[in-house]
Amino acid sequence: MVSEENMLLLGIDVGTTGTKCALYDLKGNLVAHAYQEYPMIHPEECWTEQDPHRWWNAVQANLQDCFGRQGIDSGRVASIGLSCTNAMTLVDRQGEPVYNAIGHHDKRADAQVAWLKEHVGEELVLKVTANKLDKGSFCLPSLRWLIDNRPELVHKAYKMLMPSGYIIHKLTGAFTMNRPRMSLTSLADIRTGQWSREIAQKAEIPLELLPEPCDPCDIVGHVTAEAARLTGLKEGTPVTGGCLDSVVATLGAGAVNKGDLALTIGSSGRICCISDEPLFDKRLLNCRSPFGGLYTILQTTDNAGISLRWFRDVFGAAVAQEAEKSGLSIYGYMDQLAAQAPAGSGGLLYLPYLAGEKSPIWDSRARGVFFGMSLSTDYGAFVRAVMEGVAFSLRDCLEIMPASDPARPIPMGGGAAGSEVWCRIFADVLGRPILRLKSGETETLGDMIVAAESLGLKQVGRDFGRRLAQEGDLIQPDEANRQLYDEGFAKYKAIYHQLKDLF
Repeated sequence: MVSEENMLLLGIDVGTTGTKCALYDLKGNLVAHAYQEYPMIHPEECWTEQDPHRWWNAVQANLQDCFGRQGIDSGRVASIGLSCTNAMTLVDRQGEPVYNAIGHHDKRADAQVAWLKEHVGEELVLKVTANKLDKGSFCLPSLRWLIDNRPELVHKAYKMLMPSGYIIHKLTGAFTMNRPRMSLTSLADIRTGQWSREIAQKAEIPLELLPEPCDPCDIVGHVTAEAARLTGLKEGTPVTGGCLDSVVATLGAGAVNKGDLALTIGSSGRICCISDEPLFDKRLLNCRSPFGGLYTILQTTDNAGISLRWFRDVFGAAVAQEAEKSGLSIYGYMDQLAAQAPAGSGGLLYLPYLAGEKSPIWDSRARGVFFGMSLSTDYGAFVRAVMEGVAFSLRDCLEIMPASDPARPIPMGGGAAGSEVWCRIFADVLGRPILRLKSGETETLGDMIVAAESLGLKQVGRDFGRRLAQEGDLIQPDEANRQLYDEGFAKYKAIYHQLKDLF
C-alpha cells in the first residue's frame, strides 16, 4: 500500500476533441499530464460522430507518456476518476463498438424526436428527468434513430455506454453509467437516479441495453491485467464510476454548495450552478451532482473552444509564419492579436452556432455568423469577435439561470482560462468578477476529488476545488467595456432573431 505522502490520484477526461490524463498529489499539484487530440467525424451533413477506439488509444498513449517519458511510478496511483463528453455508443458483449459514437452536436434525429413526443410525451419526460425532450444533448433520440435505421446493429449490441463507461469497461470489464451522466439520457429518473421503466417501455427501448447505474464516487472495478499491460497502470488499481464532464468541472472549479456558480470553457462552454432541487424548466439542463442531495443546473454553448479551433483550422495558415517567427503557437499568436484588437472588435459580431445551439435558443437550424465586417476589419478583430461571441452566448445562458450575487466572483476553468484576454472579455461581457483559476484543468481536478472521495481521503475534501480556487487571479469587469458590451449583446440577440427564419 502506497503511503499518503507518495500517493497520486489519476483523472481521465474524454472530451469532444481530445482526451486528457492528469496525475495529482494530495495537495492538488499536477505531477504529470498528457493530451491526445482527435477529429470529429461528419459522415453526412449535420451528423457528428466519434470513433470510440480513438478514446482508448488516447488513454493508452497518455498513460504510457506519463509513466514512461515523464517517469512517474504507476504504483503510486491510488484511485482513478473519469469524466466525459456526451457521445452515445453501443457495444457488444466484449465491449467493442458496433457503430461510431453519436455526439452531442449530432442533429439527425428530428423524426425520432417527433415520434417520441407522440409516443412518450414531453410532459412525462420533463416530469421524470427534469429536462426537455430534444436531440443532441440527450441520447434517447439517437438511440431511437439506430433502432429505426440500423436495427441489425442494435440487435448485435449488449449495452449503451458513454465515453467514460467505455473506458471503464476497457480498464475493468464492468458495464456501468454514472448517475450525473444518466441525467442527460432522457431515460433516467432524476430524483431516484434509476432508469425509468415507464419512459423506456413507451420509447420501446430494450431495458437490457441500459448499464448498471452507479454514483461517481463508487469503486466499480479494478484495473485488469490486460489493461495494466496496455496502459502501464498497476493491476488492481481502483476505478470509480465516473462523472459528466460539466458536473465534475464545476466541482473542480470550487462550486460545491447550493448557490455556487462556475464557468468551464473547453470545446463547449458551460455555466453551472448548484441547487438542492432540480428545476423543472425546459430551458435549463438538470443533472445529479457527485454528492447526494445536490443537483447541477447547467447551461451550455456547444461551440466555445470549438469555434476558435474551427477558426484556427480554416484560417490559421494565414498567420502561421508570423506565429513561428514570434516563437508562439498558432493559438498563442491568435491570443496576442485578439488582445491588440479593441473591445467590441470594431463592430464585428460573431454568433457561435456552427452546429446549431441548445440552451438557451434550442435551435438546431441555427448556424454561425460574422456580422459587421468592413474594409478595416483585420485578423485580430475576427479572433476577438469569436471570443466575444462565445461570451455573449454564455451571457444569454446566465440570464435565465437562478439569480446569484452579482458581486461574487465566478471561477473560470477550461482551456480558455489559459487566455487572459478571454477571461477579461468574460468579466466585461457578463459584468461579473471572474476568478481565473491557476489551472484550467477543472475536469481532471474534479476527477481527482472524486477519486479521493472514493478512498475517504480526508486531505482532499469535497471543497478542495474551492480552496485551490482562492489562489486564482481575480479579474474585475471594466466599466467602459461593460457598457460597450451591453450594446453589443443587444445587437447579438437581435441578429439571431432577425436571421432565425432564414436559417
